[in-house]
Amino acid sequence: DAAGFHDVAALAFALDRLRPYGGTAWFGNVAVEEAAVERALNADEVDGVSVGIRDDVLLARRDGPLPGAGQWTHQHHDPANTLLSRDSRVRLPLGVLWFGGPNNHDILPRHSGGPRPQVADGRQVYLGVETIAARCVYTGRRLWEREFPGIGHPFTNLELEKRWAEGEEVYMSNIPGATYIGSPFVTLPDAIYLRYEGEILRLDPATGETSGSLKPPGHSTTELYGDDAPDWGHLSVQGDYLITTSEPHLFEDQELGWTDSWSGTSSRRIAVFNRHDGRLLWQREARVGFRHNAIVSDNDTLYLIDGLSEKAVEFLSRRGEEPKSSSALMALDLDDGDSRWRTESKVFGTYLLYSAEHDVLIEGGSRDLRHTLGDEPRSLTARRGGDGSILWEKDSFLLPGAVRGEMLIPGRPGNAISILNGENWSREQPLTGLKEDWRYSRRYGCNTLNASQNVLMYRSGYAGFLDLEHDSGTGNFSGFRSGCTPNLIAADGVVNALDYTRTCTCSYALQTSLALVHMPDDPNIEFWTRYDAARPDPRGHGVNFGAPGRRVDVAGTGRTWHHREGGRRRHPSVIEDSGDSLSWVLASALEVETDNSIRIEDVIKGEYTVQLHFAELDSEVEPGDRVFDVRVNGEKVLSGFDIVAAADGLFRGVVRAGRIEVGHSVEIELRSAEGSKLPPMINGMELIRN
Repeated sequence: DAAGFHDVAALAFALDRLRPYGGTAWFGNVAVEEAAVERALNADEVDGVSVGIRDDVLLARRDGPLPGAGQWTHQHHDPANTLLSRDSRVRLPLGVLWFGGPNNHDILPRHSGGPRPQVADGRQVYLGVETIAARCVYTGRRLWEREFPGIGHPFTNLELEKRWAEGEEVYMSNIPGATYIGSPFVTLPDAIYLRYEGEILRLDPATGETSGSLKPPGHSTTELYGDDAPDWGHLSVQGDYLITTSEPHLFEDQELGWTDSWSGTSSRRIAVFNRHDGRLLWQREARVGFRHNAIVSDNDTLYLIDGLSEKAVEFLSRRGEEPKSSSALMALDLDDGDSRWRTESKVFGTYLLYSAEHDVLIEGGSRDLRHTLGDEPRSLTARRGGDGSILWEKDSFLLPGAVRGEMLIPGRPGNAISILNGENWSREQPLTGLKEDWRYSRRYGCNTLNASQNVLMYRSGYAGFLDLEHDSGTGNFSGFRSGCTPNLIAADGVVNALDYTRTCTCSYALQTSLALVHMPDDPNIEFWTRYDAARPDPRGHGVNFGAPGRRVDVAGTGRTWHHREGGRRRHPSVIEDSGDSLSWVLASALEVETDNSIRIEDVIKGEYTVQLHFAELDSEVEPGDRVFDVRVNGEKVLSGFDIVAAADGLFRGVVRAGRIEVGHSVEIELRSAEGSKLPPMINGMELIRN
C-alpha cells in the first residue's frame, strides 16, 4: 500500500517521472506481482518504461528516449546544416523543469560566437574557455568536465577574460567565433568527437575520458606555419563516416574567429574516416580551398564547394597561392570519394544546407551573428541534390536557415521562403483565400534562431520564441535572456538554456541555467505573443480586452485570442470560477466610460455566434453597482445586465451568446442602465462563423 500498488493512477504518475536513458524505480524485494506495475503503465500510457525482476528485486526503467524526442548533434543541428531539431515533444506551453545548477564559469561568454551547445542521449555538451563539459538534460547536474587548454580561445577575448577574472567589469568583444570557423566538436549517443591540437579525439559521452584518436592526413599546422600556429578545421559525422579537413588556411595578421578574419574558415584538404575503426577511407586536395561552412552530407553523399570568397582568395594571392580554377560545387560518394556530379557554373557560395526530404541543396552566404565577413554573398541558388541542376535563384536571403518541410525560415527575422521554388512563404486566410507573406520579427537581439518542429527560439530582448504549431507570433520566456550565442536547444523533449551571461552586466532579472518542458495542464503558465502573427481567422477567433498580448487556447478549442485595448488587468489566479470562459480571458477587461462602442472590422459576411465574456474584477463592486445594456449591430442582446448578479459573485465568469447576421463589421455597444454607479465592462468576445 505504501508503494502505491493499489492506486494505479498514483503509481503511473510516479513512473512517468522517471528520467529517460536509465531512470530507475526500485521497489525492493516486495511481495507484489509484476503485472500490477504493468497495469499502471498501460492505464496511463506511460511512454518508454519497462518492468522486470532482477535478483528478486522489482525494477521499472526508462532506458531510451521518449517518443518524439530529438537530438542536436552539430553546430547547425546535423551534418546537413538544417538548423531544425526533429524534436516534436517541445511545444507550448512550456514550464520550468529545473533551474540553477553549477555556475557559468565553465561556459563561454555570451558575445563571442561560441559553438552552440549540443544534446544527445540526455547529455548537453558545451565548451568553456579551457574545457569541454557535459550536464544532464533533465536535472542540470554536471556529469563531467575535461580540461583542454586553449580549446575555447577562438571564442573569447583573452585580455578581457584576464581582467574579468581579476574582478574588473568588462564588455566582452562581439566576434563571429564559430560562425565562420565552425565548431570543434560533435556529440553523438556513443561518442563525442573533439578536434584538438592536430588530432580528432574520441571521448566517452558518459565520462568524458579519451577512448581513441584519429590523425587527419596532410601537413600539420606546425609544419605549414610554425610552432605557434593554431590547428583548425571542419568536423562532422554522417552515420559511420567522420568528415574532417586539414591544412587550414591561416593568415599571419588574423586571429581565429575574430572580426574580419578569414583565418581558419577554409582548408586545403578533406578526409573521410570510418569513425568506428579509424580507417582512412579517402582524402582529396582542393584546387582552391574547401570552405568549412560549405561541407554538408546526408546518407551516403557529401556535398562541398571547392572555392573561396573574394577576400579569402585575395589573402591567398598575397602569398602567391593563385587559385588553379574557378569555384566548383560537387557531390561525392562518402564511401570512396568518387564524384557523383560536379559543376563550375554559377558557383559562388560560402555556405551549404541540404534537405534530404526534398533532395534540395541550397547555396548561399552566412550571417550567423551580428558581425559578418564583408564578402559573404547575399543570394541563394537551389539545386537538385541528385544531379546539381539549378531549381531556382533568389536575391537577399542570408543563411543559416531552418528547414521545416517545404519551408526555409531565415535565421534572422524576415520572410520565409519555399525550398521548392524560392517564392515567399505565405499564410492563406481560410474562406477568403487571401495570402500574406509569412515572416517573424523580434524586439531586439543579435543572435540567430534555433528551431524545432513546433517552436522557433531566439533572443527578443529576453529569450524569445515563436509558436509554429499555432502561428501566433513572437513571445518571451520572461525574466531571462538567451546568449548572443544561440543557446536555446530543443532536444530530448526539453528546451535547455545554459547560462550564457558570464561577463554580462545587463539588468536581466534571472541569470541562471534552466530547462523548460511541455506543461499543458498548469494554469499558472501564461504564454502571450506579439508581432507578426496571422490575422484573425474568420471561422472563429476571440478578442481579449486589456490582455498583454495574443494567446492561443491550446488546451481547448485551439482558438487564437487577439488583444485589444483595455484598462484592467489581474492575474488569472484571482478568477475563482471561469464557468464557460477562460480564466486568462476574464483576467483583463475594458471599462467603457465615454465612447461606448467597440468595432471589429473586415469580417466576412454571414451568420455568426457572438459570445460575450464577463467577470467583475473590482473587489469593491456589489450587485446593482454595474448594470448595463448590450447591443450587437444594433440588436439588443442583453438588457439590465449585472455581471456580479449573473455570475453569482466577484471574480467569476459568465458567458452570454447570441446569433447575428454580419455585413463586414461587428459593432458592440455598451450603455449604462439608469442609476448604475459604474460604467459597463467587457472582458472578451468570441466571433464564431456558423
